[in-house]
Amino acid sequence: MNKPRLIDWNEISRRGLLERINREIMHPLGLAVCREVETGKSPGALVSDNGPWVYSDQPDKGGER
Repeated sequence: MNKPRLIDWNEISRRGLLERINREIMHPLGLAVCREVETGKSPGALVSDNGPWVYSDQPDKGGER
């Protein structure tokens, strides 16, 4: 059996997955996976001190954009 190939966080980002993980899973929880571009390693996740990240293209609490 072949050993599975590993990819670093830079490759995960190049594939668009880091943005998707953050936007769909982490940001609603007030977290954000971060990475060191120079090494491709992640020291962990940033923790928001004021709740979830909200994007300008998402409806606000009143349902308006």
